[in-house]
Amino acid sequence: MEPNTTTPLPQLKDIFDKLRQGAYITHEQGTLHAALAEHYEDYKHYFEPLGLNLVRHPRDFFFFHTEAAEGTPPAASLAPMAVFCFIMIEAAANEGRPIEEYLLTERFTLAGMPHLKSDRYKAHMRAVEVDDENGLRKLIRSMATKGWVEYNNDDTFRFLRPFHRLFDKCQEISQAAEQENRDVLPGLEPKIDPEMN
Repeated sequence: MEPNTTTPLPQLKDIFDKLRQGAYITHEQGTLHAALAEHYEDYKHYFEPLGLNLVRHPRDFFFFHTEAAEGTPPAASLAPMAVFCFIMIEAAANEGRPIEEYLLTERFTLAGMPHLKSDRYKAHMRAVEVDDENGLRKLIRSMATKGWVEYNNDDTFRFLRPFHRLFDKCQEISQAAEQENRDVLPGLEPKIDPEMN
């Protein structure tokens, strides 16, 4: 598809300002999302000469991905968010809940979070310097600034579509660790005895 070169792109300044801060544009941003969805190829071509790759995630939200970010180590804030995410996933799985549906459709309360309820989870959170409810609140608010959650002043929140980016990253890390274990211990694959089946 040829880029549009005659008609000005709607809401270009607002879209650029939001995306350049590292935020995501989702359905919650209404007209910004609608403009990007309708003119995606035009925006993508517009931003390319600036070294910005506009990405439309399969879950229908938009963000900038820069090549410079590829080799950069993850931000220090990512580790606490990843631990938070892993605990949410494990707790949901332990309760027999459908993880994705549960995490992306429920509204949660800070007081109801499992992160500070068991010694094991507390130890994980302390390892990323989250020691108490105030630290947990600060972490959730930082996820809100990234556009991963919608946080309310009554200490309730819900996950937004861009939270899938964190899930994706956690999954990549998990798969890389699994592959590394296979590479390190190739001769220790469990043997299946066909006579035992």
